[in-house]
Amino acid sequence: MFHKIGSAIDNFVKTLLVINVFAMLLLSVISIVLRWVGVSFLWVEPLVRHMVFATAFLGATLATATGRHIAIEILAKSLEAAEKEKLLFIVQKITSFLTIFGLVWLAYSGYSFFNVEKEYGKVVFLGIHSSALVGIIPVGFALMLIRTVCDFLDFSPRGEKA
Repeated sequence: MFHKIGSAIDNFVKTLLVINVFAMLLLSVISIVLRWVGVSFLWVEPLVRHMVFATAFLGATLATATGRHIAIEILAKSLEAAEKEKLLFIVQKITSFLTIFGLVWLAYSGYSFFNVEKEYGKVVFLGIHSSALVGIIPVGFALMLIRTVCDFLDFSPRGEKA
């Protein structure tokens, strides 16, 4: 069940990632072409900057899902080489459990920052309040948290995950 939830999250994130990257490229190209004829929109560059930020969180969520995030894999690789699958499984679950605590703290901190920005922020461009842009942070960490929880609670055999 948790494997299916994780896969659904992965598909959703992949779709958002493709749409986001395509929109960034389209907005950037249109902005460049319009500058040639003397037209420029001041809101395009800040929007694309925030889209890059969102892309980083979406990519990090996918990296979390595939286990390709930044990690120290000396222990995992040595256990894998020694064919100690049960011990490797335990190490992976402990790592996921500790990661959950870190992501809870980061998501909470991001949400606190969002609330401060909501109270003291201002409209930045296109009528978008700065808190909506800062909202990328807690949402990104929450996505990573949900994905990590799904991995932690997924006890299906390794072969079924592929």
